[in-house]
Amino acid sequence: MEDVNSSVVDSPRWYAVHVRSNQERTTASFLKDREVELFLPTYRMRSKRRDRQVTLTKPLFTGYLFVHLSLQSPSRVEVNKAPGTVRIVGFGDRPTPIPEETIDSLMILVGKGEDRVRPHPLVKTGREVVVVDGPFAGARGVLHQKDIQKSQLVVEIQFLGRAVSVPVTMDQVQPVL
Repeated sequence: MEDVNSSVVDSPRWYAVHVRSNQERTTASFLKDREVELFLPTYRMRSKRRDRQVTLTKPLFTGYLFVHLSLQSPSRVEVNKAPGTVRIVGFGDRPTPIPEETIDSLMILVGKGEDRVRPHPLVKTGREVVVVDGPFAGARGVLHQKDIQKSQLVVEIQFLGRAVSVPVTMDQVQPVL
């Protein structure tokens, strides 16, 4: 009879990888070349220089990228030896997987964000919601309100202490029961 715990450990899951400062792209490039499935969410921002404005693409979670792998696979070795890698994030001596729906929500927000996705301070309070209408439909997160007219859907990676936000209207979200 197969051990249930071993099959869970062997199945690919999403993990956060902590990387050295400003090494997100270098690490991602190294891992892509080795066919490791990864997700490096980015956002665009305008930056004013003396003589012009430029658009910069920056990592949404500074110092982190996400990999999809089995802990028993050779890909884990590639992640650990990638330039810039500090460690796979976890508690104790064990990497901690990130829920699939959290990564799915981030992919929806980044893929359809139309440059409106921004880093956001971690939300300590608020209601968990699901977006039911508009370009971010299907994304889950915590609703944060600056005021009645301006609402933000915030998707957080709790154990990293980081979050991202996108604008939503109150009629686009429903509470998660």
